[in-house]
Amino acid sequence: MTSKNRLAGFMSVILRIIYIISLVAMVILGIASVVMFFAVPVEGILDRINVDVDLHHDFVMSDFVDVAKAFITAVMFVVVSRCLMVVTQTISDGTPFEYDNADRFGIIARVVVYAELAKVAIVPFSAIVGGLMGVEYGEGGEISLNLTNFLGAGIALVLAEVFREGARLQEEQDLTV
Repeated sequence: MTSKNRLAGFMSVILRIIYIISLVAMVILGIASVVMFFAVPVEGILDRINVDVDLHHDFVMSDFVDVAKAFITAVMFVVVSRCLMVVTQTISDGTPFEYDNADRFGIIARVVVYAELAKVAIVPFSAIVGGLMGVEYGEGGEISLNLTNFLGAGIALVLAEVFREGARLQEEQDLTV
């Protein structure tokens, strides 16, 4: 086994672990997001009509925002780790320069950017919903922009072009007699 294949195999195991953990987190956080999205306004409505519901925790919209941001991050990790698992498999197979790999890096870049934009958009959306339902927004759940993720998306776009050019050169070489 070459060192290239050992590294690809090691990366494949690490990515598979990340994928499974992220998938479990995505499911749990997805359920929590849906429950909280409805629980917070319902609690606000019940408070307005003076129905005393003894919950162990007073939910506010910022709690939903924090859980929703974690869910979005988990979705991003699932997609990125899955794409990278396939790329490492092609490296193990000895055929890394495929157009599909270039497309996978493009997908990674788009998912990372869309996830960051979604995490920004969820804040005003939640504030508006909370305001319409008469629910306190609470502390936390601020708008934050992770510039490191945008840098990672830029690197993924560069890698997409490198793999696209590598695939083109591989195609030319395969046609050369």
